[in-house]
Amino acid sequence: MAAGHYRDRVTIERQAEEPDEFGNVSGAWSAHLTLWADVLERTGGEKLAGGAIEAGRLATVRLRSSSASRGITAADRLVARGDTWNIRSIANVGRKGDVLELLCEAGVAT
Repeated sequence: MAAGHYRDRVTIERQAEEPDEFGNVSGAWSAHLTLWADVLERTGGEKLAGGAIEAGRLATVRLRSSSASRGITAADRLVARGDTWNIRSIANVGRKGDVLELLCEAGVAT
């Protein structure tokens, strides 16, 4: 994909698990990686979760594959266009495997 297609600045956040003074593990999200990406929002759907209907939004996020971006996992989350997205899946796409495609969801619990 040509460089001009990567027009969105996204931040990958990672949760740091640190014990508090009582030994309970809690984690704050912090910026892990910031890079250029192509964010394509899709029409969301509704699903039944815990007896309640949740409306979610889906997005496909494409970014260049690099040693840093290949470290992204589904435990991380993505911030783009002022919204926080849960990463649901990661695929290595492109003829040369030079593009990562993340399926992300916003508006639902993790």
